[in-house]
Amino acid sequence: MESDPETTAAVRALIERTYSAMSTPGSDVAALFAAADMAVAGSGQGELMYGPEQVGAVAESIASAALAWNVEDVKVWHRGDVAWAQILGHVVVRVDGESQHVPYWTTGVFGRTEDGWEWLYWGGSEPQENPRV
Repeated sequence: MESDPETTAAVRALIERTYSAMSTPGSDVAALFAAADMAVAGSGQGELMYGPEQVGAVAESIASAALAWNVEDVKVWHRGDVAWAQILGHVVVRVDGESQHVPYWTTGVFGRTEDGWEWLYWGGSEPQENPRV
């Protein structure tokens, strides 16, 4: 079921905080991925991470690159204390001195705690203009 406005706003705020932190060196982005069972499947082969230590270290490394992570559209669903979101956006990268907007889509799964929502899973994809599969 599509989420209610309150849950959508809370999850979207967490997503926007996360994308901002991932764009900012020294932002302590790792704290946003602190759930004990946090897992990530990134957009590249071999980008599989499990647990807050591993995920946090990679997130800090990504933030240190100062890429601009941008949220464009978010759709949120939830049942009970679990929510999931389709996050459409892009990352601005520099190639040969020029900025390029690379589409980046994320599937996020979130759990509700006493303090609000937290990330449980990040599935990233870099959609291709001509997909092979």
